[in-house]
Amino acid sequence: MKNGKKKFLFKSIIYIVILVAIFFGTVSFTKFYFYDSDYSVRSTELDAVAIDDIKLGMNISSIDLSKYTPIDTNVDECNYNFEELSIKTNTKGIIEYIVANFSDVDLFVGQEDTSKRMKKVNEVWNVLGGNYKNENYNSKENNYWKISKYIDNEDDIYFGIVYSRYNNEMSKVILSSQRITNN
Repeated sequence: MKNGKKKFLFKSIIYIVILVAIFFGTVSFTKFYFYDSDYSVRSTELDAVAIDDIKLGMNISSIDLSKYTPIDTNVDECNYNFEELSIKTNTKGIIEYIVANFSDVDLFVGQEDTSKRMKKVNEVWNVLGGNYKNENYNSKENNYWKISKYIDNEDDIYFGIVYSRYNNEMSKVILSSQRITNN
């Protein structure tokens, strides 16, 4: 009888451990899938999005950088840093990341120059549609800024619009070949 109780207790503990592991695994996966990733965002065609006529995948040597004002600060580990924008390239000079101050650049979506007409993020939403993820931007510092993230799964393009949560005015635009994080 004593041996039977030990087996029952041992089996009960094993079942409880398995159930707890399944529960925490499910909660972690759900949090990752729906909150910490961009998987819940439907794809939007972004291959026509350009910042000052600069697109991802272009070679940096084909860009006239003389029109920008150089700075000494290294922004987001970019190799080319200017007051107006910063660009990160791979070892072959192919552009992989662009972050720009919205007021200093022209944003192109398709064939339209949208920066001259659009000042508020909802105007860009009207052009690109509602398939974006909205979240706080740099929430450690403050929650004045939000970011709308668009994804083009076919071309591996990520586009982020940083804007004021109070008046919807755009501050920065980010074009990246990798997932945009909120550092």
